[in-house]
Amino acid sequence: MKTHKYTLLLVLLLIGYSSWASYDDYAKTTLRYEDYIYKSNIKTVLFYFKGWETGFPAIRLKSDEKLIFAFDDFENDYKTYNYTVIHCDAEWNPTNMTPSDYIEGYTEDQISNITRSFNTIQQYTHYQVELPTDVFKITKSGNYLLKVYLNGDEEDIAITRRFMVYEEEVDVAIDIHPATLNEYRFLKQEVDFKINSNYYKILDPLNDLKVVLMQNDRFDTSIEGLKPVFIKDTELDYGYDDGNTFNGGKEFRYFNTQSLRNPDVRINKIRIDSLYFTHFYLYNDDKRAFKRYAYEKDLNGKFIIKTNVSDSPETEADYCYVYFYLMSDTPIMDGDVYVFGALSDWQCKEEFKMIYDAAFKGYRARLFLKQGFYNYEYVLKGQKDKVPDETLTEGNRFETENDYTLMVYHQPIGVFYDRLIAYKKVKSNAIK
Repeated sequence: MKTHKYTLLLVLLLIGYSSWASYDDYAKTTLRYEDYIYKSNIKTVLFYFKGWETGFPAIRLKSDEKLIFAFDDFENDYKTYNYTVIHCDAEWNPTNMTPSDYIEGYTEDQISNITRSFNTIQQYTHYQVELPTDVFKITKSGNYLLKVYLNGDEEDIAITRRFMVYEEEVDVAIDIHPATLNEYRFLKQEVDFKINSNYYKILDPLNDLKVVLMQNDRFDTSIEGLKPVFIKDTELDYGYDDGNTFNGGKEFRYFNTQSLRNPDVRINKIRIDSLYFTHFYLYNDDKRAFKRYAYEKDLNGKFIIKTNVSDSPETEADYCYVYFYLMSDTPIMDGDVYVFGALSDWQCKEEFKMIYDAAFKGYRARLFLKQGFYNYEYVLKGQKDKVPDETLTEGNRFETENDYTLMVYHQPIGVFYDRLIAYKKVKSNAIK
């Protein structure tokens, strides 16, 4: 009788585990309209403007401009990865159009540029595609989600990435300066701008236009919903005192792992383990909230894959362990500390969370990253926080050099999607 009871209990446990596993698999493959990696074997996803490795994936409609999309697969075999794109509105919700409404040619295609890594300890297969192609062209402007999936099965999603296709129907002028309000004068940057519609007809500027401001290509801190303060003929003035400000932050920290033998100035030591993997130990970092601002040229949080011994880093750069240290006499009680930047997809991922070591009096983290030049910062995020904050770990200064992007969307009468009629990127390095 006992045997039957134990057998029944085991069956119930297995059923429970199976149900939970099924739920977990479902959660991982539920389509997200954001930058997301659905498979643990996929690493170093890149999506950028061709010819500019840190450039945001945005191209002009009906131009010869291209985007490069690439990633590594640690399973080191040859898979069939297909892709398609989904047209979205200004808030990144899918529109009601069918793919044939905005794609000319095939509505899906296969990634055919596949190369295995060469002379690396960590073996991987590198996949890359240049978009759009001769048989996959985009015919309408707006926001797009690139969806990559396995073996033609759109439910078996591997990667999603956001990008934009824009028109140049209106002129945009942007003025970045220290915040107008005294309490934020030395901490924040204010982004005022004007839109001139010239010969482009906008019947109701207050309600027909949607504008989005973005700092350093981060979607999580973008500002939306701004309305023009003044309207004069064809000029719309968005000169706010508040509501259009961003934390200035500080220039990003950096490290360089291009060389596996000679340590960069930010690297304390290099170690090779028994399996021949390379370990980079960074120098201890301090919190910078109360330190004076110092300008240092950076990539505004981005990274570039490079190696000093090869002209083909996409397949010849190796993966290495990088150790991060943030000194703190006591643990920070307001949330968790993360290594943050484009290397984490601008997300507070679990593998980027730092662990506090009381004996060390600081936070530690170890990441497995492809060789290159990286920017990063430390951020704090509480359980209820929607976005992380760098105020305590890095501090904010109005002088900091940042990238800002303005997107202007319009849905004219008779058009059933948000056209992206302007896309303008500027730097804040003129602030005094």
